[in-house]
Amino acid sequence: MSTIECLLHPHHISLVDTHSLRAKLKHAGDAYYNVDGLPSHRGVLAPKFDVFELDGGTTGWLLVGDLPGVESTDEIKIEWLDASTIFLRGKLATASIPTFGETESRVMKTVHKERHEGLFERSVTLPAKADANGTKVEVKAGVVFVRIPKQA
Repeated sequence: MSTIECLLHPHHISLVDTHSLRAKLKHAGDAYYNVDGLPSHRGVLAPKFDVFELDGGTTGWLLVGDLPGVESTDEIKIEWLDASTIFLRGKLATASIPTFGETESRVMKTVHKERHEGLFERSVTLPAKADANGTKVEVKAGVVFVRIPKQA
């Protein structure tokens, strides 16, 4: 897979059995499924997501991910790559530093930085087709909830 193609693929979670012969043939030579350490993914946060299967009234899935600093669903772009693969992306910005009551502005030099600032991307391949139009997103205290119904 070329470098330009790697740039187009986000960090990925697959709920499909990737050890099956069919899956191995489908993704043979596709670095997309082995993204750790690829130069094209450096500097892009792959937020951690838990994936739950929903039963009962509406069957489907619930994705729960940590995105500190995200306060609104407007800050998250969602695309469907196919009927079972959802792609989430956006940009994180660090909070502005308080002045602590001082009126004089100060120039600060970064000594050490651990918090991510910049792009985030994550995709998830679900084990069955989803109802893309029924997808709902909520954000609470930097935690993103994506509810995805199964296709009827």
